[in-house]
Amino acid sequence: MVALTLGAVFAQTKQKYQLKILAGEQGLYRSLRWMYVTEDTSNLDLFQGGELLLFTGFSFENTAEFESFIKMLISKNCCGAIVNVGKYILEEDISKELLDLCNQWQFPLISMPWKFYFTDILQEYSRQIVVHKHEQDQIIYVFQSRLKNAKPLSEEDETRLLSNDFTPQGNYCVCVISCQQEETESSESLLWSLSSVAENYFNQNTEKSCVFPFQDHVVLGFYNTSPENIYLQTEGILNQCTLTHPDLPVFCGMGSVVSGAEKMHISFDHACAAMLYAVNQSKRNLSFDEMVEFQLFYSCQDQTVLGQFTNILQPLEPYEQSGNQLTETLRLYLNYNGSINQVSEALDCHRNTINYRIKKISELLNADLDSMQIRFQLQLALSIRDYQRLYHMDETI
Repeated sequence: MVALTLGAVFAQTKQKYQLKILAGEQGLYRSLRWMYVTEDTSNLDLFQGGELLLFTGFSFENTAEFESFIKMLISKNCCGAIVNVGKYILEEDISKELLDLCNQWQFPLISMPWKFYFTDILQEYSRQIVVHKHEQDQIIYVFQSRLKNAKPLSEEDETRLLSNDFTPQGNYCVCVISCQQEETESSESLLWSLSSVAENYFNQNTEKSCVFPFQDHVVLGFYNTSPENIYLQTEGILNQCTLTHPDLPVFCGMGSVVSGAEKMHISFDHACAAMLYAVNQSKRNLSFDEMVEFQLFYSCQDQTVLGQFTNILQPLEPYEQSGNQLTETLRLYLNYNGSINQVSEALDCHRNTINYRIKKISELLNADLDSMQIRFQLQLALSIRDYQRLYHMDETI
C-alpha cells in the first residue's frame, strides 16, 4: 500500500503555483495526511503527524517567532510547511540556521508567491488526500477485520487485497509497536504520531506493508517478506520512533509468519504476546519465535493444564507474600546448578543463610533438591508461573 506523499503532490503542482522548496527536500517522502491553514501556534497539540501547514506569517512579530513555529511543526512530526512569501515573510529573511535545521530533520519548507491564494492549492491537495484516504481505508479495513476474525475472506475483501497488490494466499506477518505512555499525552494522538513515523519509514522503500493504530498498538502488516527483513524493518522504525519521541520507551512484538490473510489473527495474537514479553524483559524488539518455553506454554490448547504444574510451588506462597525470599532463592539455586556460593553472592547473603533457606525449601516442598528430575519439575513450574503472571493468568495476582 503506497501512501500519498508530499513529494507526489509537490511534483504535480510546483509549476502551477510556482512552489519552491527552500529546505528539507529529502523529506518529500513524508506521508501527506491532512492540510491546515493556520497562523495560530496554540493549537498544535491537536496535530497527530502528517499534517501540511499553510500560513502567511502575519501573526509573527519577528523572524524568531516564525522560526519557533517551524521548530514546533518539526517536533510534531508534521509533513511539511508552505509559506506564502512576499508580504509578511520574505524569502531572504529566513535564516540559514532554520534552513539547516529543516535539512537536518528532512522537514520540507516550501515557499509560494504571494499572488497565489491558499484556497486554490488547498482544494487541489485536499481532493487528492480524500481520494487516497478512501483507498487506504479500504485495505486497512481488511487488515483490521483479520486481526480478531478467523472467518473466511469475503469476495469483497479479496478484491480489496488484490487491488492493492496483496494476495489472499500470500504470507503475512503482523507486528505491534507499543510504548510506555506519558500521562500528559493523549493515547490516541500518540498512536497516530507513531503510525505516521512508521508510514514515513515505509515510504522510503518498496516494502509491501500496511500501517494503522489498533487498540493500544500501532500495527505493522508485512506481506511476502522474510523474518530477517521484518526484524531489520522494525528496528529501523523503532530507531525513528526514538528519534522523534526521545523520552518515550517503545517496544515491538513480532508475530509469526502465516500463510494466507485469513490467518493474520494468529500472527497478531503472537505479536501481542511477544510485545508484552519484550516489555517484561526490557528487550525493545522481540519475535514470538524467540520466546523459547513461553512460546510452548502459549500454544498449549488447555491453559488449565499448565496450572497443575505449578501446584508444587504452593507451599512457598505464604512465605513469598510475607516478603521472604524463598522462591527467589530456589530460582537462583536451580539456575546456578546448586551452587550455594553463587546464590550467596547473587543475593548478597551469608552462605549459612542460603543453606538454611534451601533446607527450609526442601522441607516445605518435601522434595530432594539434589534430584535432577525434581529440579527439572521445579524449573518448569517456575517458568510456567512466570508465564501466567506475565499474561495475567494467575488468579492469585
